[in-house]
Amino acid sequence: MAEKEKDQAEAEVQEGKKKKGRPFLMILLVIVVLILAGVGAGAYFFFFSAPSDEKLAAQIAQDETKKATQAAQTGSMGVTVDLEPFVVNLADPRVRHFLKVSITIELTDESAKSDFEKRIANIRNDILLLMSSKTLEEIITLEGKIRLRDEIAARVGRIVGHDRILNVYFSQFVVQ
Repeated sequence: MAEKEKDQAEAEVQEGKKKKGRPFLMILLVIVVLILAGVGAGAYFFFFSAPSDEKLAAQIAQDETKKATQAAQTGSMGVTVDLEPFVVNLADPRVRHFLKVSITIELTDESAKSDFEKRIANIRNDILLLMSSKTLEEIITLEGKIRLRDEIAARVGRIVGHDRILNVYFSQFVVQ
């Protein structure tokens, strides 16, 4: 009789261990599923939610072509604003490079210039952040400079309106 009670006690202990192990596995499984769902949702929003700067730059390039054609037909020129030179560290992790750029923005009219000057702090901030995120390899080529110019136009266009910017000019571009 003592052996039956001992066997029964051991069976209950084994059963208790199995029951304790199952909730742990269920919790672990739920955590893994939630993490995978979060990673999937984050990837979706990162890759598919907002248009990239390149798409905006392409759209602006089309708008610039239309504006340039209209300006050539009417003989009118835009209003220009010279920004103070920018000096930034480039985002090269191994080597320290500096970029010094002087930029002139061509706007459609005096009211656009007035709005531009009111938001100059926002505009300079966005341009600084954009340029300091670039590496030497991204901006040293002609295509890289054109891409940077288009991205600057896109950033400034978000602030003052895409239809109010005619062009972005680099009057100085030095990389060290």
